[in-house]
Amino acid sequence: MNNNAPLRRARLCRQSLLAASVLLASSLHAAQALHTVNLSAQPLDQALNALAGQTGSRILFATASAENLQAPALNGELSVEQALQRLLRGSLLSVDKTPDGSFVVAERVLAGSALELGTTTISGQGIGQATENSGSYTGGLVSVGSKTPVSIKDTPQAVSIISQQMIEDQRMTALADAMKWSPGITLRNANYNTQAFYSRGFGIDNVQIDGAAPMDIGTGVGTFYSERQYDMAAYDHVEVLRGASALLGGSGDPGAIVNLVRKRPLDSYQLKLNTSAGSWDNYRSEVDVTGPLAMEGRLRGRAVAAYTDRQYFMDNRSTEKPFMYGIVEFDVTDDTLLTLGGSYDKVKENGTGDGLPRYSTGGDLKLPRHRWFTNSRAWSDSESREWFAKFDHHFNEDWTLNTSYTHSMNTATTEGIIPYGSVDETTNTGTYWWGSYVSSWSKQSVFDVNIAGSFDAFGRRHEVLLGADYQKVTSRWRAALGVNGKGGLIDLWNPAATPLPDTGSSRNFWRDYSPNTREQYGMYSTLRLQLTDPLKLVLGARAQRYKFEHAYSTAANTDGTGGWTTDAPVQDRVGTTLIPYGGVIYALNDEWSAYASYSEMFKPQSLSMQAPEDAPTSLEPMTGKAYETGIKGELFGGAMNVTAALFHITRENQAVTDPAYPDPPFGYSGSCCFLAQDKITSRGFDLEASGEIVPGWQLQAGYTFNQVRNNTETTLHSTITPKHLLKLWSVYTLPGAFSDWRVGAGVTATSPTYVSGKAYSFDAAGNPIDSHDYDFKQSGYAVYDAMVEYDVDEHWTVALNGRNLFDRTYYASVGTSEYGNYYGEPRNFTLTLRGTFW
Repeated sequence: MNNNAPLRRARLCRQSLLAASVLLASSLHAAQALHTVNLSAQPLDQALNALAGQTGSRILFATASAENLQAPALNGELSVEQALQRLLRGSLLSVDKTPDGSFVVAERVLAGSALELGTTTISGQGIGQATENSGSYTGGLVSVGSKTPVSIKDTPQAVSIISQQMIEDQRMTALADAMKWSPGITLRNANYNTQAFYSRGFGIDNVQIDGAAPMDIGTGVGTFYSERQYDMAAYDHVEVLRGASALLGGSGDPGAIVNLVRKRPLDSYQLKLNTSAGSWDNYRSEVDVTGPLAMEGRLRGRAVAAYTDRQYFMDNRSTEKPFMYGIVEFDVTDDTLLTLGGSYDKVKENGTGDGLPRYSTGGDLKLPRHRWFTNSRAWSDSESREWFAKFDHHFNEDWTLNTSYTHSMNTATTEGIIPYGSVDETTNTGTYWWGSYVSSWSKQSVFDVNIAGSFDAFGRRHEVLLGADYQKVTSRWRAALGVNGKGGLIDLWNPAATPLPDTGSSRNFWRDYSPNTREQYGMYSTLRLQLTDPLKLVLGARAQRYKFEHAYSTAANTDGTGGWTTDAPVQDRVGTTLIPYGGVIYALNDEWSAYASYSEMFKPQSLSMQAPEDAPTSLEPMTGKAYETGIKGELFGGAMNVTAALFHITRENQAVTDPAYPDPPFGYSGSCCFLAQDKITSRGFDLEASGEIVPGWQLQAGYTFNQVRNNTETTLHSTITPKHLLKLWSVYTLPGAFSDWRVGAGVTATSPTYVSGKAYSFDAAGNPIDSHDYDFKQSGYAVYDAMVEYDVDEHWTVALNGRNLFDRTYYASVGTSEYGNYYGEPRNFTLTLRGTFW
């Protein structure tokens, strides 16, 4: 008997374990070995093949599983597994390692379930292609001009995208921040906290959310009072279609339409944390969590919370704003998706006002930028609530039913204290304290249903969309005198020497605009015909009806006593209006296409009344036509989109004062008397590029040349739209050992804008004593921004943004000689810490 046998067996076992350990360690080391990865943003299948080539790894995947997916740019020292995780982040794909060291990318299968998420992708109306975690400044598919996802190259109008990566890099928190960087768009302060948007010389009246029926943003037809500020924490990206958009947007100006695409739940867990601190005590924090909730991933959810607490460069101005957003998605069947969600924000403003005055002839007072004429008794409280539901069903691979409903409610109460009146050049007086106490609310309900599909005819594949939408907006606005004792003249250079008299506040309403109701509903259809391999014809039409009702009551006395008088209500109805649309797209090759389009618009003028004065009626609607032609490129496998567009727009029947009634009274209930005769012409061209130039280098650039003229008066019509507008922003990921660093820089440059009109000066009691014609301009200016970002590790990044680096003094918005002139922000910085966990 060999007594050494157990020792030999133990020794053999130890050697086998050691060998296995060495083999395992070798495999792990190989899996974790770092490689120099240099990938551009491109289709996922191409990125996976390129990664395999650069790292010498074997990566297996089914081509169909990566179809229509976009991969972000990667640049740095990474392991294969790290690179794959970043490429697949936010998709329905996962990666597994095999015993031989290969990597298998496949559609994710949840434990305990035979359901393969991703075998059927249910896309809802207006969703397009999410840009989150793509790392790109562009997107593959948009829905702003079609309601169904199509490429920018196949949309026969100029379209811009503000992607999630751009939102994060620029630290955008509100829709106005996104519009500020959207090519061809100009902004103007509507009041102390709300900005109006303009495109090609005309205001933007409507916003779509997920491509549904349009929502009025407060600058549209009628008196709808809303101070809602769309918080970007709830949205994946912003799409802007420039030009007339009545086919899918209903009534409005021919400037543009905006589509906000909501963030959707992901099928895998993700947590994002974001906190920032900036100049003038500007603080903000965000939490964004998403993932599967129940039923083996068929029920998914997402919750977002943000809190803003900030002050401004102006005196006595501050804002507090909590914001919440939630959304759940439920796969009722493999072909049916139900979505429910809502949002809430509450805004507390201190130091409400309305800009600065100027000299009566238009001269600049050259006041310090921090000067803001108000005090701690000026405030505003507002709340916004939104609920939405969506139901999307795939009948088969060709046909889809999309329905959506959104209801929003905004309330606001404001105690406004502002300076009013232009300044006499000789006496340096003429501006006095003015303000009011206002309570308002506005609610909107929009419903949209459509069916979209494709069919074969004449040996080719064609697409069709048929739908209907409905919008109802109801609002009320009431005003009181507010703080008593207003009317005292202000020493603009020493406002503390003329404080607002502390004589109480009147909350008795004496004006009441209620009810204000607008309804519009219509049917729309588009047909996309593939006439030849390169030639596509787009035909569309909308049949729409419009109704407006408005009433106005006043108290006998401005203190709200003595009974009320109700004016004759305004009731305006526009019968069925047919709005045509047409476009052609010619594919020059796989990357380039040429296009041309024709679109129309109409905008009722319910509150502009025509003679006779004793029985006025509303003017006929404004109408317009837009022509556009250009060329588009989808380059580097879709990593970059470029556009060159030439446009010509006419709008007719704008209200002008009837010479027989030279001084129409001011009143939201309808003013008499006007004529519909002005014709406005807007001409120009757009140049735009967005996306990745080379691996790791993202660009968003746009230049617009635009002239807007009033043909009736042969003068410039728009005092807001500059002739030249340049926006450029670029971010580069440093190569090699410095790949954890990203640096960015940009500029916004604009040519002068002009303002003209009549200004009034007032005495200490608030009575007009003098008037002057004014004509002044805001000089052209350029503002430079920059950022630097560092990846601390795979989860945390820290970034520093600097704005107006050269501290240029300029007016971001010009109003009149009496009020409404707003300085642009001085040089400022924001430090942001962001964490991502999955």
